[in-house]
Amino acid sequence: MGVTISKTSELSPISFVSTLFGFIGFALTIATFLRVTWENIQTFLGASTQISDLLGNLKQGLYEERAHLRKVRRWQRRRGSFQGSPRGGPDEKNRRRSEHWYGDGHSYHGYYPDMKDLHDDDQSTRVMREAVRNMIRDFRALEQPFLRDDVESRFRDPHVRNGEGYAPSDDEEYYKTEYRTTGYRERWLWLNRKGAVVDMMSQLSRLETRRIAKEVGEACLIVRGMERDFQVMDDRIWNLEQRMSRVVGLRRVEPPIQ
Repeated sequence: MGVTISKTSELSPISFVSTLFGFIGFALTIATFLRVTWENIQTFLGASTQISDLLGNLKQGLYEERAHLRKVRRWQRRRGSFQGSPRGGPDEKNRRRSEHWYGDGHSYHGYYPDMKDLHDDDQSTRVMREAVRNMIRDFRALEQPFLRDDVESRFRDPHVRNGEGYAPSDDEEYYKTEYRTTGYRERWLWLNRKGAVVDMMSQLSRLETRRIAKEVGEACLIVRGMERDFQVMDDRIWNLEQRMSRVVGLRRVEPPIQ
Protein backbone atom coordinates (compact mmCIF):
# COMPACT_ATOMS: atom_id res chain seq x y z
CA MET A 1 0.00 0.00 0.00
CA GLY A 2 1.68 3.17 -1.16
CA VAL A 3 1.67 6.72 0.27
CA THR A 4 0.46 9.52 -1.92
CA ILE A 5 2.15 12.93 -1.49
CA SER A 6 0.22 15.95 -2.68
CA LYS A 7 2.37 18.46 -4.51
CA THR A 8 -0.36 21.10 -4.71
CA SER A 9 -0.92 21.60 -0.94
CA GLU A 10 -0.75 25.24 0.26
CA LEU A 11 -0.17 26.85 3.67
CA SER A 12 -3.22 27.88 5.62
CA PRO A 13 -3.70 31.63 6.23
CA ILE A 14 -2.91 31.25 9.94
CA SER A 15 0.34 29.44 9.21
CA PHE A 16 1.31 32.05 6.64
CA VAL A 17 0.68 34.95 9.04
CA SER A 18 2.57 33.17 11.81
CA THR A 19 5.54 32.57 9.53
CA LEU A 20 5.48 36.19 8.37
CA PHE A 21 5.48 37.52 11.94
CA GLY A 22 8.30 35.15 12.78
CA PHE A 23 10.47 36.54 9.99
CA ILE A 24 9.62 40.12 10.97
CA GLY A 25 10.52 39.47 14.62
CA PHE A 26 13.77 37.82 13.61
CA ALA A 27 14.64 40.77 11.37
CA LEU A 28 13.94 43.26 14.19
CA THR A 29 16.08 41.22 16.56
CA ILE A 30 18.97 41.20 14.11
CA ALA A 31 18.57 44.95 13.50
CA THR A 32 18.57 45.67 17.24
CA PHE A 33 21.62 43.50 17.76
CA LEU A 34 23.49 45.27 14.96
CA ARG A 35 22.52 48.70 16.29
CA VAL A 36 23.66 47.89 19.84
CA THR A 37 26.87 46.37 18.52
CA TRP A 38 27.59 49.43 16.40
CA GLU A 39 26.94 51.77 19.35
CA ASN A 40 29.25 49.72 21.55
CA ILE A 41 31.96 49.84 18.90
CA GLN A 42 31.60 53.61 18.62
CA THR A 43 31.74 53.95 22.40
CA PHE A 44 34.81 51.74 22.60
CA LEU A 45 36.64 53.66 19.87
CA GLY A 46 35.60 57.13 21.06
CA ALA A 47 36.28 56.54 24.74
CA SER A 48 39.37 58.78 24.72
CA THR A 49 37.26 61.90 24.09
CA GLN A 50 34.01 60.82 25.70
CA ILE A 51 35.61 60.17 29.08
CA SER A 52 37.00 63.68 29.47
CA ASP A 53 33.99 65.41 27.89
CA LEU A 54 31.15 63.65 29.69
CA LEU A 55 32.86 63.27 33.05
CA GLY A 56 34.17 66.84 32.97
CA ASN A 57 30.79 68.35 32.10
CA LEU A 58 29.01 66.22 34.67
CA LYS A 59 31.49 67.15 37.38
CA GLN A 60 31.21 70.84 36.59
CA GLY A 61 27.41 70.67 36.63
CA LEU A 62 27.30 68.81 39.94
CA TYR A 63 29.65 71.15 41.77
CA GLU A 64 28.08 74.28 40.32
CA GLU A 65 24.66 73.06 41.40
CA ARG A 66 25.99 72.30 44.87
CA ALA A 67 27.53 75.79 45.12
CA HIS A 68 24.27 77.41 43.98
CA LEU A 69 22.21 75.45 46.50
CA ARG A 70 24.61 76.51 49.24
CA LYS A 71 24.07 80.15 48.30
CA VAL A 72 20.31 79.60 48.30
CA ARG A 73 20.57 78.02 51.74
CA ARG A 74 22.52 81.00 53.11
CA TRP A 75 19.97 83.40 51.62
CA GLN A 76 17.13 81.45 53.21
CA ARG A 77 18.86 81.58 56.58
CA ARG A 78 19.29 85.34 56.33
CA ARG A 79 15.66 85.74 55.29
CA GLY A 80 14.56 83.44 58.10
CA SER A 81 16.57 85.41 60.66
CA PHE A 82 14.97 88.62 59.37
CA GLN A 83 11.39 87.35 59.29
CA GLY A 84 11.59 84.71 62.00
CA SER A 85 12.54 81.10 62.18
CA PRO A 86 10.65 78.79 59.77
CA ARG A 87 10.09 76.40 62.67
CA GLY A 88 9.01 78.97 65.21
CA GLY A 89 5.47 79.49 64.00
CA PRO A 90 3.96 82.85 62.95
CA ASP A 91 6.10 85.88 63.52
CA GLU A 92 3.76 88.12 65.48
CA LYS A 93 6.39 90.79 65.99
CA ASN A 94 6.84 91.40 62.29
CA ARG A 95 3.11 91.14 61.74
CA ARG A 96 2.42 93.84 64.35
CA ARG A 97 5.18 95.94 62.83
CA SER A 98 3.55 95.60 59.41
CA GLU A 99 0.13 96.53 60.83
CA HIS A 100 1.63 99.54 62.58
CA TRP A 101 3.34 100.68 59.38
CA TYR A 102 0.35 100.23 57.10
CA GLY A 103 -2.25 101.24 59.65
CA ASP A 104 -4.88 99.40 61.62
CA GLY A 105 -7.42 97.53 59.59
CA HIS A 106 -5.22 97.45 56.50
CA SER A 107 -3.46 94.27 55.50
CA TYR A 108 -0.21 94.01 53.66
CA HIS A 109 -1.04 93.50 49.99
CA GLY A 110 2.42 92.62 48.71
CA TYR A 111 4.39 89.42 48.63
CA TYR A 112 4.99 88.69 52.30
CA PRO A 113 5.77 84.97 52.69
CA ASP A 114 4.52 83.41 55.88
CA MET A 115 6.41 80.93 57.99
CA LYS A 116 4.87 77.94 56.21
CA ASP A 117 6.30 79.15 52.89
CA LEU A 118 9.72 79.60 54.47
CA HIS A 119 9.53 76.11 55.96
CA ASP A 120 8.54 74.62 52.59
CA ASP A 121 11.41 76.41 50.86
CA ASP A 122 13.80 75.10 53.49
CA GLN A 123 12.59 71.52 53.04
CA SER A 124 12.70 71.74 49.24
CA THR A 125 16.25 73.07 49.26
CA ARG A 126 17.31 70.42 51.74
CA VAL A 127 15.92 67.63 49.55
CA MET A 128 17.74 68.97 46.48
CA ARG A 129 20.99 69.34 48.43
CA GLU A 130 20.73 65.74 49.63
CA ALA A 131 20.10 64.57 46.08
CA VAL A 132 23.13 66.47 44.76
CA ARG A 133 25.29 65.14 47.60
CA ASN A 134 24.32 61.55 46.77
CA MET A 135 24.94 62.13 43.08
CA ILE A 136 28.41 63.52 43.81
CA ARG A 137 29.22 60.46 45.91
CA ASP A 138 28.11 58.15 43.10
CA PHE A 139 30.03 60.24 40.58
CA ARG A 140 33.27 59.83 42.52
CA ALA A 141 32.85 56.06 42.36
CA LEU A 142 32.30 56.25 38.59
CA GLU A 143 35.22 58.61 38.03
CA GLN A 144 37.77 56.84 40.21
CA PRO A 145 39.02 54.22 37.67
CA PHE A 146 39.73 56.93 35.09
CA LEU A 147 41.77 59.27 37.29
CA ARG A 148 45.51 59.39 37.12
CA ASP A 149 47.36 57.89 40.07
CA ASP A 150 48.83 61.21 41.22
CA VAL A 151 45.46 62.98 40.96
CA GLU A 152 43.72 60.18 42.84
CA SER A 153 46.24 60.21 45.68
CA ARG A 154 46.17 64.00 45.86
CA PHE A 155 42.48 64.10 46.74
CA ARG A 156 42.43 60.95 48.89
CA ASP A 157 42.04 61.35 52.62
CA PRO A 158 41.70 58.20 54.78
CA HIS A 159 40.06 60.19 57.60
CA VAL A 160 37.03 61.39 55.65
CA ARG A 161 33.72 60.38 57.20
CA ASN A 162 32.06 59.30 53.95
CA GLY A 163 33.99 56.02 54.04
CA GLU A 164 35.36 56.40 50.53
CA GLY A 165 38.49 58.32 51.44
CA TYR A 166 37.85 61.32 49.20
CA ALA A 167 37.93 64.93 50.25
CA PRO A 168 37.53 67.01 47.07
CA SER A 169 37.94 70.71 47.54
CA ASP A 170 36.12 73.56 45.85
CA ASP A 171 39.30 75.01 44.37
CA GLU A 172 39.65 75.54 40.66
CA GLU A 173 42.39 72.91 40.54
CA TYR A 174 39.88 70.18 41.32
CA TYR A 175 37.84 71.04 38.25
CA LYS A 176 40.93 70.62 36.07
CA THR A 177 41.04 66.86 36.52
CA GLU A 178 43.56 64.90 34.50
CA TYR A 179 42.46 61.46 33.40
CA ARG A 180 44.55 58.46 32.53
CA THR A 181 45.72 57.61 29.07
CA THR A 182 42.91 55.64 27.51
CA GLY A 183 43.87 51.99 27.09
CA TYR A 184 41.90 48.82 26.56
CA ARG A 185 41.08 48.59 30.26
CA GLU A 186 39.74 52.14 30.40
CA ARG A 187 37.79 51.65 27.18
CA TRP A 188 36.15 48.51 28.53
CA LEU A 189 35.29 50.20 31.83
CA TRP A 190 33.85 53.16 29.97
CA LEU A 191 31.75 50.83 27.84
CA ASN A 192 30.17 49.48 31.04
CA ARG A 193 29.82 52.82 32.87
CA LYS A 194 28.76 55.23 30.15
CA GLY A 195 25.11 54.40 30.66
CA ALA A 196 25.30 55.29 34.36
CA VAL A 197 27.02 58.60 33.52
CA VAL A 198 24.35 59.50 30.96
CA ASP A 199 21.58 58.63 33.43
CA MET A 200 23.20 60.82 36.08
CA MET A 201 23.39 63.71 33.62
CA SER A 202 19.67 63.37 32.91
CA GLN A 203 18.93 63.29 36.65
CA LEU A 204 20.98 66.45 37.15
CA SER A 205 19.14 68.12 34.27
CA ARG A 206 15.75 67.31 35.82
CA LEU A 207 16.90 68.62 39.19
CA GLU A 208 18.14 71.86 37.63
CA THR A 209 14.86 72.25 35.76
CA ARG A 210 12.91 71.79 38.97
CA ARG A 211 15.08 74.30 40.83
CA ILE A 212 14.86 76.89 38.03
CA ALA A 213 11.07 76.50 37.85
CA LYS A 214 10.83 77.05 41.60
CA GLU A 215 13.01 80.17 41.47
CA VAL A 216 11.14 81.60 38.48
CA GLY A 217 7.83 81.07 40.26
CA GLU A 218 9.10 82.86 43.35
CA ALA A 219 10.40 85.72 41.20
CA CYS A 220 6.98 86.09 39.54
CA LEU A 221 5.30 86.24 42.94
CA ILE A 222 7.76 88.87 44.13
CA VAL A 223 7.20 91.00 41.01
CA ARG A 224 3.43 90.78 41.42
CA GLY A 225 3.78 91.69 45.08
CA MET A 226 5.88 94.72 44.18
CA GLU A 227 3.22 95.78 41.67
CA ARG A 228 0.56 95.60 44.37
CA ASP A 229 2.85 97.47 46.75
CA PHE A 230 3.28 100.30 44.28
CA GLN A 231 -0.47 100.42 43.74
CA VAL A 232 -1.11 100.62 47.48
CA MET A 233 1.59 103.28 47.83
CA ASP A 234 0.06 105.30 45.01
CA ASP A 235 -3.37 105.12 46.64
CA ARG A 236 -1.99 106.22 49.99
CA ILE A 237 -0.09 109.12 48.42
CA TRP A 238 -3.27 110.19 46.63
CA ASN A 239 -5.23 110.08 49.92
CA LEU A 240 -2.50 112.08 51.62
CA GLU A 241 -2.59 114.70 48.87
CA GLN A 242 -6.36 114.97 49.22
CA ARG A 243 -6.07 115.49 52.95
CA MET A 244 -3.31 118.05 52.54
CA SER A 245 -5.31 119.93 49.93
CA ARG A 246 -8.32 120.12 52.25
CA VAL A 247 -6.16 121.34 55.11
CA VAL A 248 -4.46 123.94 52.95
CA GLY A 249 -7.81 125.04 51.53
CA LEU A 250 -9.28 125.58 55.00
CA ARG A 251 -6.31 127.65 56.03
CA ARG A 252 -6.67 129.86 52.99
CA VAL A 253 -10.29 130.75 53.70
CA GLU A 254 -9.66 131.59 57.36
CA PRO A 255 -10.20 135.29 58.11
CA PRO A 256 -7.10 137.25 58.94
CA ILE A 257 -6.37 137.82 62.58
CA GLN A 258 -6.87 141.47 63.59
